[in-house]
Order: sequence, then structure tokens, then C-alpha cells
Amino acid sequence: MNRLRIKNNATLFFGIFVFLFIGCTGKQKSSDSFLEGRPHSSTTIKYAKGFRIEHFDEYTRLTILNPWDNSAPYQTYNLYKDNAENNNLPSDGTHLRIPLESIVVNTFAYFDFLDRLGQLDKISGITDGFRVYNPKILRRIAKDSITDLGDPFKMNLEKTLILKPNAILTSAYAQRDQYSERLVQAGIPVIYNLEWMENSPLARAEWIKMIAVFFDKEVEADSIFDQVEKRYLEVKDKVDGVEKKYSVMAGDNFQGTWYVPGGKSFNACLFRDANLNYYYEDDDNSGSIGLDIETILTQFGKADYWFGCTADSYEELNQKDPKYRLLKSVKDKHVFNNKNRVTSSGGNDFFESAIANPDLILSDLIKAVYPELLPQYHFTYIKPLKTDNAL
Repeated sequence: MNRLRIKNNATLFFGIFVFLFIGCTGKQKSSDSFLEGRPHSSTTIKYAKGFRIEHFDEYTRLTILNPWDNSAPYQTYNLYKDNAENNNLPSDGTHLRIPLESIVVNTFAYFDFLDRLGQLDKISGITDGFRVYNPKILRRIAKDSITDLGDPFKMNLEKTLILKPNAILTSAYAQRDQYSERLVQAGIPVIYNLEWMENSPLARAEWIKMIAVFFDKEVEADSIFDQVEKRYLEVKDKVDGVEKKYSVMAGDNFQGTWYVPGGKSFNACLFRDANLNYYYEDDDNSGSIGLDIETILTQFGKADYWFGCTADSYEELNQKDPKYRLLKSVKDKHVFNNKNRVTSSGGNDFFESAIANPDLILSDLIKAVYPELLPQYHFTYIKPLKTDNAL
């Protein structure tokens, strides 16, 4: 059996459609806040493990934790308002005045967070504009009120500097990229996000609290997340005690390798919450697993449902590889892709708003497998493959 284990993938490939809230105030009082250098309160983080927010008298400290090295944070930010005394800020970390008035966004996953917080108008630049789905962003690009800075890994530095943003929001990886370092050297702060390293849908959705702190919108973020959590748990409760549990497979072939989620991954968590059986549910890997087609046929040949297929039709599946016809999910026409909300130029809302809507991701899964439990719900991100000229 050929098994190639790989690390987490920030691009969320294998598109498994798969993939991909807390207290009234969201703050916990510190019993020893009278001690010098100690925060007087901290934001309640219920699911996410990648950041913490602490409140001091004259500033708020956001710490992005390092999942690769526990000896030091990935990045810290000291956020202050106009009335704060700069000489009282810590010497370490990045200092930023809040609320931010202009931001460049180099990660589509935060569009919906910013929209819900009422801060979408603060975006002055984005990357890969042709791949955007969000209608509001597209309208602003058309009106030239948002600048398209090109390739997300090679953003146009000159155009970025002309925009003079207060900060740039980008995904963080194990090593700092040269472009981000050049921005910092040019005096533009970089906000690193690591929500893609979280292993549960609610944990990823809770990163709305991280971005909210830069706009002084913590109270709003707490309320938004509380509602998301409530809806997610209500949907999850609907599949408790189902009489028959169906089995599921995920992902698709990419350049000769089929990537499936490990048992401790975000995607496997979704399957558990949808009450589905998954071959690797007891696996300890939090990343993805690379398999060949023969292994897929052996391990998932009898799986009832297939999510995250990249094809549009069963005819296309057959053209890609006739072996697909051996899969039970293909025979039963239980195959779904995540292309329900796309643009003609390649924009896909799954890669934008899904992180902020875990209840809809879960609802999609349950609607596909247990439709009687959600009779009034219609698919948001997924859809069944076309059956015209099907196998």
C-alpha cells in the first residue's frame, strides 16, 4: 500500500468540501491584574488554539502562537488608541494604532469576517482579483476603489506602497516569506493569520475575534461567533441517534496522488459531527494523506458518499479515469463537488465564506446524506455531479 503523508495545506486543496463562539463580553477578569505587567482581562477563546488577546490599561496585546515552535510566539501586536501613551507600550512586538482605516487583504477567507464586522470598506487592496467571488468586492474592483495587486505570492510592491495601508493581512507559513519581510522593512505592518492550522470548524470560525481586535470590534465579534456556534451545534444535534450511519470518502486525484484528510484534521471533524463513518477517523494525523488510486479503491471502494470531487459530471469522471466507475459512490450517483457558488472567472465562495459559516458547511453534508433531517435547507457550497450522459 502506497501511503504518503504530507503536512497541512494552506490552500485547502482536496476541496473536500470539507473541508473547511462566547460569553456576553468575551472577557475573563484576571485575579492578579494588580500586578505590574499583567493584563486586567483577556478575551475568551473557546475553540481556537492559535491566538490569545489580553487587555491592558492602555493597549490590547494580540499574540499569534507558533504551531511549529512552542518556545516563542509567531508574532505579537500591541494595539492602542489615540489616547494611549506610546511610552507605556511594551518594547517588543508590532505597534499599531486602532481602529485600522485601510488594509490590504491577501487571504480570501477573511472577506466574510470583515463584511460581518462592517469593515469591508476598509479593504484598499487584494490579490488575485479574478478569483474573487464576493459581489461587494467585485463591484469595488470594477469601480477602482480596490486595487488588484496581482499574484498573492508576488504582490506588486510598488502598487502596495502607493496604497499606504495601515497593515497587510496574509496567511502565515512555517517560514517568513521574502515579500512580507520587504513590506515590514518598508514600514508596512503585516498581520499574520494561522486559522488554517486549526483542526475544527468552530475553531477556524473563532478567528473572527482575531481580526476584530484590529478594528476595535471585539464585542461585535463575540456576538457574531456566539450565533455561529449556536447554529452549528443545533445542526450537529440533528444527526444524533440516526438509525444508519453512512460512510464517506473525500478529495480527488491531484497529479497522480489522491489526498484525503487525516483523522485529527478539520475535515475529519466535520465528518464526525455529521455522524458519518470515515476510514481514517482513528488516524492521528492532523494533515492530509496521499494515496494512489489502487489504495483508494481498496479503502474507499464501498464508501456511500464522495465529497470534494473536482469534476463537474460523471462523464468527466470517466474521462479522467475509468477506474472511478468501480466506486460505490459513483455507481449510486452520490458524488458532490464544492462548486455550487462560483464565478465564470474562477471565483469560488467555498474558499471565501465557508470559514465563517461552519454551520452551512455541516448543513451541506447532512442535507446530502440525511436530507429528511433538513427538509427546507438548500445546498450552499456543494452540489451533486451532473448526470447527463452519465455512466
